[in-house]
Amino acid sequence: MAAVLLTALSNVVGCVDDPSYESTESGALTLASANGITVTASRWISARTLEADISTALISPGAVNGPHRIRITLPDFYEQNPTARYPVVYLLHGGAGGNSAQWTTGGGAAEDISAGKPVIVVMPDGGKVGWFTNWVDQSRGAQAWASFYLDQVIPWVDANLRTVPTKQGRAIAGLSMGGYGAVRLAQDRPDLFASVASFSGAVDLGDLGTRTVVTEQAIQNGFPANGPFGSPFWPNDTVWKALDPMKRPTRLAGLQVLLYAGAGTSDVDVLERTMGQSADRFARTLAANGIPHFWWMYGRPGPTAPFGCDGGHNFSCWNFAFNDALPRMLTVLQVPSIPPPPAGVNVVANGGFEGGLASWSCMGRCGADVGSGLSRTGAGNGWVRNNTGWNDLHQTIQVAPNRTYVVTGWIRTSGNNTDGYFGLRTTTGQVLGEKKFASFGGYTQVSVTVQSGNNTALVVYAGLWANGDTWLQLDDVSVVGN
Repeated sequence: MAAVLLTALSNVVGCVDDPSYESTESGALTLASANGITVTASRWISARTLEADISTALISPGAVNGPHRIRITLPDFYEQNPTARYPVVYLLHGGAGGNSAQWTTGGGAAEDISAGKPVIVVMPDGGKVGWFTNWVDQSRGAQAWASFYLDQVIPWVDANLRTVPTKQGRAIAGLSMGGYGAVRLAQDRPDLFASVASFSGAVDLGDLGTRTVVTEQAIQNGFPANGPFGSPFWPNDTVWKALDPMKRPTRLAGLQVLLYAGAGTSDVDVLERTMGQSADRFARTLAANGIPHFWWMYGRPGPTAPFGCDGGHNFSCWNFAFNDALPRMLTVLQVPSIPPPPAGVNVVANGGFEGGLASWSCMGRCGADVGSGLSRTGAGNGWVRNNTGWNDLHQTIQVAPNRTYVVTGWIRTSGNNTDGYFGLRTTTGQVLGEKKFASFGGYTQVSVTVQSGNNTALVVYAGLWANGDTWLQLDDVSVVGN
């Protein structure tokens, strides 16, 4: 069978004759400057994730790794449901090399984890070693990270997207440095968030190991050691104490609090062991102050499914933690009620590829031809082509539960194709129905009838296992319920 286990998206490949994903995406959403944030450019990274290049007077360009950017992953069917408003999860990255891409293309699986869930995921930059605080020493350039997030990013997101612009419409989470940032910002403004989660977060600023890491990383990145929080030494460590989550537990009263950490990959994994011990102390402090919370010390190794968590300070565990936390967050967030699509309607967007790859994603190598004379009808068609491996075009579609759907597409292939598949699978990769095909010299209709089961979202796909230079072209795709 075809793509039962194929759930992770790979990078999209393009060349001069084969436009890349970014150049073919034609989504209607644009991001405008507002609330002190100037948008200088934006681009689509995938069918659901777009990225904005920004500037702000609160953050020096030299404070970030590369261009200053914000990434946003939209829920499935965001454009198809123009009146729906969605809650936002602000997802913060780690320090020492992290940036806004970390949760999507830097090891994080935020797209896969949020697939099929009614939530917007916003991933702003937090700087090389910004620590989500307004720096005490900004002599090397502006770093007012707390003000940037609370006074600029949140209202900018609400101005640009269809959010639920209230406390019940926001959660905040992060890893390592971002785990501290999530808790600290929630403590600064508990009126803004319904839920906060820390994944291996530095939630005890009184810990000497944490203070050492913060000051050393500041020096390593060309900033003053005392930049983020001032002197770490008593009696001059007043800012460290004032912004220590351990000193402000009651400010999280009324919020859902989720804590995750491991025991390290070994006894010499000092970093994760320190974060785990800090999280345990914080959980005890919350309990002593009557603050309900969820604390998962997942040990060593951590749960192997679905990301192979080894208990360390890495994305195998952070992806596991976010995957567990997000459904919990959705129980306290205000989510939209979206009616299923009616029967008799094609639920595929851009099924003729007239908008290039808009709404479509790739596994392996794929693209779209527009105006090249290769389509069956209209001006556009999709394609996959490679020498090896599984390659497909796929799109997540909204369906009604327990309905029969007829899936139809027109396909032609290279003469050497022997292992092509067209059908519907769940968002976790289980094939519900598919038709295998070999070579088609001209566009040929391929159809399969599928029961949706209890699913509200499915994935329509056309792909092949390449053996040598193998390709298919796809056009006029429809999925219609009875």
